[in-house]
Amino acid sequence: MQLLIDTHILIWLVLNDRRLSAAQRDALGNPDNALIVNPLVAYELTHLQRTRRIAFEEPIDRSQQLTGFALVDLPQSVWRFVGRLPDVHRDPIDRLLVAHALCEEMAVVTADRNIRRYPVECI
Repeated sequence: MQLLIDTHILIWLVLNDRRLSAAQRDALGNPDNALIVNPLVAYELTHLQRTRRIAFEEPIDRSQQLTGFALVDLPQSVWRFVGRLPDVHRDPIDRLLVAHALCEEMAVVTADRNIRRYPVECI
């Protein structure tokens, strides 16, 4: 299974944070699952670090080394999925994350309640 990782989950994974649920830990630790980060999450993490909105200092490339995720570009067809999403909330990064997961048939690993309201598999 391909797991598309939300920004906060990536941070929690690197830090081995207790906020990761048992299901998330199992899925993320399963060697049969591919861990995927898209450029939007990489951008969001870098932006939050540069603006000092989070106390997480690991650069994205070091986080990749620690977790083994693949950095995967958005497919061109993602735009078709974005336009069909229900108006759950207006965060464009979250909407593109959901669209990317739907487009590539991935599960989103997130604790975000708004993302969980979309018609996408979440862990």
